[in-house]
Amino acid sequence: MKIKLVYAVTLLCMFVAPNAMAKDLSQRVGVGFNSQIGLSNHLDAASARYWINRDMGFQGDVAFLDFSPHQGNNQTSFGLGGKFLYNVIEETNMNLYVGGGLYVFTQPAPVDTETGFSLGGLGGIEFFFQGLPNLGFNLELDLGVKYLNQYGTAFGIEADSINAGFHYYF
Repeated sequence: MKIKLVYAVTLLCMFVAPNAMAKDLSQRVGVGFNSQIGLSNHLDAASARYWINRDMGFQGDVAFLDFSPHQGNNQTSFGLGGKFLYNVIEETNMNLYVGGGLYVFTQPAPVDTETGFSLGGLGGIEFFFQGLPNLGFNLELDLGVKYLNQYGTAFGIEADSINAGFHYYF
């Protein structure tokens, strides 16, 4: 119920929000960190964002985690993906955005390695503290469909995760 309300408010704001002076990230690249990829345990990913203009941007994430020293066998997680971002509300030190993303991942399972993908929509904010104009912190809520190859086929909708990260813009 709360998630539907958040998305409804976000969509409403997209149509009624006035233009404002905002944090302009046009033609800028941000490099940083994002906790984004996977099913139940999110993989920490190296991340890069590029904003084409004030409204549209892209993000790419790459994650790798090797569990073999702890498990005694070869268990490795890997993730790769990206997303499209669209600013809905722009404020002086914060941007509210919506978008969509596609990720592929592998992660260890009790018997074998699971592979899968995630496709979905998102809503998030990126905020900048006064005095740190190039360092952006982001929080996102994802709503999507995930496919996991574990003992056959499983589909699920995950809307209870909040992703966090940061990017330093050059």
